[in-house]
Amino acid sequence: MFKRLLAASILTIITTGASVAASDTFKQYKTLSEAQGRKDRVALLKTASELLQSNTLSPEQRTYVLHRSALHLVRENQFEHAQQRLAQLELHLKDFPDVNLQGKYHWVSGDLALLLGNNQSAEFHFSEAVALFKQTNDMRMLSHAHRLLANVLSEKGDYFQAVSHVFQAKDTALKTENVQLFYAALSTEARIYRDFKQFDKALDVLNQKLQFQEQQPKVNLAHLSSTYFSLADIYQSLSDHDAALSALQKSYELDTQLNDKNYMGVSQLHIAQQYLQLSNISAATEAVDRALALFKEVNNRHNIGQAEATQGQIKLASNQFEEAVELLQTALEKINTSNNPQLYSRYQSLLGQALSHIRPHAAINLLKPLLESADEQFRIRILRSLSRAYKQLGELELALSYQEQAFNYKEQLTEKDITTRLEAKKLNSELGLKNIEVNALQAGLEEQQQDTKTRTVILASAIIVLTNFLLLFYLYHLKRRRVMEKEAELLNQSLNLKQQLLADVSHELRTPLTVLKLNIEALEYNLTEDPKSTYQVLQRRLDMLNTLIADIYELAQADTNNLRLEFETLQASALFDELIIAIGPIIESPDLEISYLNQLPESLQVECDMSRLNQVFNNLARNSIHYTDRPGQIKISVFQQHQTVVCTFEDSAPGVSSHALSKLFDRLYRCDKSRSRDLGGSGLGLSICEKVIELHHGAIEAKHSELGGVLIRFTLPIKNT
Repeated sequence: MFKRLLAASILTIITTGASVAASDTFKQYKTLSEAQGRKDRVALLKTASELLQSNTLSPEQRTYVLHRSALHLVRENQFEHAQQRLAQLELHLKDFPDVNLQGKYHWVSGDLALLLGNNQSAEFHFSEAVALFKQTNDMRMLSHAHRLLANVLSEKGDYFQAVSHVFQAKDTALKTENVQLFYAALSTEARIYRDFKQFDKALDVLNQKLQFQEQQPKVNLAHLSSTYFSLADIYQSLSDHDAALSALQKSYELDTQLNDKNYMGVSQLHIAQQYLQLSNISAATEAVDRALALFKEVNNRHNIGQAEATQGQIKLASNQFEEAVELLQTALEKINTSNNPQLYSRYQSLLGQALSHIRPHAAINLLKPLLESADEQFRIRILRSLSRAYKQLGELELALSYQEQAFNYKEQLTEKDITTRLEAKKLNSELGLKNIEVNALQAGLEEQQQDTKTRTVILASAIIVLTNFLLLFYLYHLKRRRVMEKEAELLNQSLNLKQQLLADVSHELRTPLTVLKLNIEALEYNLTEDPKSTYQVLQRRLDMLNTLIADIYELAQADTNNLRLEFETLQASALFDELIIAIGPIIESPDLEISYLNQLPESLQVECDMSRLNQVFNNLARNSIHYTDRPGQIKISVFQQHQTVVCTFEDSAPGVSSHALSKLFDRLYRCDKSRSRDLGGSGLGLSICEKVIELHHGAIEAKHSELGGVLIRFTLPIKNT
């Protein structure tokens, strides 16, 4: 009996000692967790695991450790472990409810959802957090929840609710005199202004915030990094990529000091995108490689997918289409389409763009279903990619149709942008009126004796707001009327050009179609003695029609600013030698004397699209061959004149009149001597030459030749080395 009593006493002493030790460990853990400044989160997580494995914590203590360790896991980018810890906290709170800790559970869960790109889940958790913190009157956490919920709502496009929540975040932060929370709310406000195209207000808010932050005795590096990142976002929206790059570099330096590898990767990813906009491929590649390495280190699958998609964009910009397709397909596997439909749609449109260059059928199969549901900012890319794919397949009519749709949709987006800005002004007026009403009610509750004065202020404010609204309404309709008048003017011009072009094309098509019809009828009724030669005539006429349609498509692309050139830097003298060799089969003729003189120095360089210049040479060579009497002479010269390279094509008789000379570059124009379709031209060759040379920043003109015919002269700018 004595032995049993002794054993029980010893066990009680041991248990009591363990409880005391655990209690001391918890107190130390809580003190370190709530300490200001940088924390050793790795050590805190180790202590938290030891405490949770023990059975000595009270329910309140276990709730605290679960919440704090989940927050630390999120900050350490251990997202899978954070999800597991939050699941434990949720179950524990069901058994031991705590309203304030339930709010913090939803706040941490929303923060994690944001980092993982799950905006739908983030909105739910932050909304729950707002409601719970209102119950407990936890003003600091309430400001946090309002601000992050405003971020999510802005992404969703619910701007009115987003502004409402960010104003509540600012007001709550001011009531608690928490400067850092107020700065964080300012960042969110600037972002909402950016989404509403009010870039001037966004920059004013952020620059004011940045100035205040840098004046503080203790600067919060994380908040300062966030401010620079927000500034970069606004500069990017303004297409000021150099300024955006500078702000992102400062944000990355601050993230590096904090050793926050996930945000370091995000900064590098955005740096890569700015370099890509500036066409600095090598710098973009280096930045995205650094981002990918950081995301892999923290095992963030969503961000790994974004980095791989950016690598695909870089390959696409470098015309490495197969590599771009492979990277974009790999990235899409990592993006959750239900949680991130907009991002998924964006990468699908990029994949379709890459496929349109090499596998047009696959591009069409991907993009046509996507066109109906795609976000408006990706629709233009999809339409242009479909146009390119159909062109690759030789279906020029469909290609031209999609190209026109892209052009029209771009004009619609421009008008929508104007409308968005006006709606923002209207929203500000409505919010201002609501604030005045709230202030009036508060004043009435506080001081009943100032009722008359308060009503006067409300009335005056309402008149000002109404006046502003009417002014904005008038300006909106005035602007809209001017836009509509301009659209009508452009539409009439476009219709006149289309009608003229249709008339000209109809005229040009009539003769070959008539010849085709007569020859087909001759074959049908056996009226021809030589069917073989008749088939040859049919083939020539079909080739002429195909050439005419292809030339019309080229000019349509040029008119809509979609005739793309692939520029490269080439040695000028060798370039023109190659172009002469390429047209050799065209200009070889026993009864024509061909001369070529290249006086360019070897060191001279030009920036050009060689395939388009070859097209110019082909058109000029065919023009000279077709319209020069035999025997005759064709002379081609290349030389330097100041800062340009000059190339001339001149031929012998017959010449053209001075009146005809000024019209040679008009579409479908033909001199009297060359009206016969037997020459095989489309009448658009010189018009295409003019467009191509203009896109090279050069000039082209026609003159009388000393040989008795026509001299065509074009120039290209010299590349400075």
